[in-house]
Amino acid sequence: MENTYNEKLSHISDLVKLSRADNDESQLENIFIEKIAKKLGVSKIDLDRIKNDEIGFHPPKFEFEAIPQFHRLIILMGIDFRVDEAEVSFCRELGIRLGLNPTAVNEVLDVMQKQPSKMMSPITMNEIFRKYN
Repeated sequence: MENTYNEKLSHISDLVKLSRADNDESQLENIFIEKIAKKLGVSKIDLDRIKNDEIGFHPPKFEFEAIPQFHRLIILMGIDFRVDEAEVSFCRELGIRLGLNPTAVNEVLDVMQKQPSKMMSPITMNEIFRKYN
């Protein structure tokens, strides 16, 4: 149980870092992070701690757990309809650190950036990862 909670804290920390990657934390990004934290059962106290302190990196053990985390990063990156190169680089590096296929990570980022909405459905993302499995 503790490991799972550490993975959740790590994921929220990654979302916070991504929201700061372009030096422009938007209210939409903060609301999204708060909703994800609540959905994952991360307390408000821990969320505040994550925003102020460095949290260790605890990736999920399996790809099927990492893909939804990566999808949340993609949603957060496009939530303000602006995609900065620093955000793309952060997501690319984090996708690889999560153990995801680098070619699939790059394709997801390319496809997402071409969308007018800067969003990607979980179905499309899963199809891309399945293609490289």
